[in-house]
Amino acid sequence: MTPSLRRRAAVTLAVLATLSLGACGDGDRGPTATGVAEPAKLTEPTPPSPTAASADAPETATTARRSTSKRKLARSSRGARVSTVATGLDIPWDIAFLPNGSALVTERPGRVRLLNAKRKLRREPLARIRVSAQGEGGLLGVAIDPSFAKNDFVYFYFTTSAGMKIDRYRLTGTRLRRQRTILDGIEAGPIHDSGRIHFGPDKRLYVSTGDAGKPELAQDRDSLNGKFLRLDPDEYRGDGGTPEIYSSGHRNPQGFDWQPRSGRLISTEHGPDGDDEVNLIRRGGNYGWPTVRGRDHGQFRAPLVVYPQSVAPSGATFVSLPGSTWTGDYLFAALRGQQLRRLSFDGRRVTSNRVLYEGRFGRLRTVVEARDGSLYVLTNNRDGRGSPRRGDDRILRIVPPKSR
Repeated sequence: MTPSLRRRAAVTLAVLATLSLGACGDGDRGPTATGVAEPAKLTEPTPPSPTAASADAPETATTARRSTSKRKLARSSRGARVSTVATGLDIPWDIAFLPNGSALVTERPGRVRLLNAKRKLRREPLARIRVSAQGEGGLLGVAIDPSFAKNDFVYFYFTTSAGMKIDRYRLTGTRLRRQRTILDGIEAGPIHDSGRIHFGPDKRLYVSTGDAGKPELAQDRDSLNGKFLRLDPDEYRGDGGTPEIYSSGHRNPQGFDWQPRSGRLISTEHGPDGDDEVNLIRRGGNYGWPTVRGRDHGQFRAPLVVYPQSVAPSGATFVSLPGSTWTGDYLFAALRGQQLRRLSFDGRRVTSNRVLYEGRFGRLRTVVEARDGSLYVLTNNRDGRGSPRRGDDRILRIVPPKSR
């Protein structure tokens, strides 16, 4: 083989290796010696036109140039104010606000941090929870009981060597004390543990679970994996019980919230190597994984929006408080996409799909609306897949632009 041919062969092998690294498509892959694998660097999609991503047509992703990214940032975030609230966190995963305006923040290694009502992060953790932090595991979701003012109950979702668990704690002052396990029996894996928990408008606890790297579990009715689960208050406040399988056929749904007024449950979901989704979750619905992917779902429930090029969508929130131009919109954080997405709805139809802050803060894990209408965003640049900057990981606060 001539030197020229050898050089060409080496380049070809390098390209193929890069493509194979990108096959998972969710930005959250299995463990390496440092715990997680570094994803291939991909170009990011440019934002579609305001009417491009409807329920009838998936978004079209194209390659973005660096010069246009700055113009996109100026357009998409005009009028919003962004500030850094806290720095130096260790892979924060979720944040939930208490009635007094303070918030609990989970860090994947197993720590619970307190962000007080004055936006100051308490140095010492409120609790250290023993977790198995292999791969994507660790301390994940947190939810505040709807009757917190009476019972002081807080719920945490985390991985152990025996699987996923949800434990109930009681918060007294600055001390968290464990009460009991309310749910277990969910398989944990090095990938696709999902982990988001929220109380719904019906005051029941909703749990999103991933397939734990075993796609067949999503269609297995005897498995709690690859599902949305719902727990009745009598079950998790009493002597335990079996959760309701609310929907099935999910790969790794990492964010969900209920649309104001309509009460529709909207979720994000990681695709295998692209084909990330935004779904309208229906009770009893089957969303097709691993049988189908992409726009055409046949007999299964089809997504509202499909992202052919992976953005790795994670935590999500609706902007519910009135007074801003973002009110009623659905925002979700993107890991590989390193951006927020802002979706507008007309009923069930997505009418616009905007990119916010692309590349500005790195990998974003979740976005949550606070009680004052501001939005809190967690970065995940120290999770082994990002490029940490000075001060990472951090909590960001966004004040949406006011409506005229």
